[in-house]
Amino acid sequence: MSLVGILTEKANEKYIMQGLKEKNFKQDQVFFLKENTINNLKNIKFETIIIGKKISKNKQDIRNLIQNAKYVIFNADITENLNLLENLSFNLITYGFNPKATVTTSSVEEGKIMICLQRTIENLKGNKIELQEISRDIPNNISSYAVMELLILGLLYFQ
Repeated sequence: MSLVGILTEKANEKYIMQGLKEKNFKQDQVFFLKENTINNLKNIKFETIIIGKKISKNKQDIRNLIQNAKYVIFNADITENLNLLENLSFNLITYGFNPKATVTTSSVEEGKIMICLQRTIENLKGNKIELQEISRDIPNNISSYAVMELLILGLLYFQ
């Protein structure tokens, strides 16, 4: 069973889970990680981990989870987290408003975001996802980051 660990802002969790349920992704395969309980998950091997918020404590425990993951989806706008990636080997997909990110935005308007895949990625089925722009709606009170996190999971697992 492929497990997905997601460390994101609390406000994004419901949106991401709803989007995964719509794709028939099993709820028991998704764990929303919390910094204060990360040590309890040290023996779980996640196939994919999203790091979507600033890490202030338990950095070594999070590094241990990351080093065993096949894919790490990483918010490139949170530069304080970059040291978590040093000297580790995995498939890294960065996202954010950073123009060097794998997945970034080409435009954001009220209620809509144009997301740009800037590099080819290989998904879990071995398919290559080519460069493209994808338009998505941004629901009220949902961040652009949550939309990007869900989109990347969709590309990895359902494309």
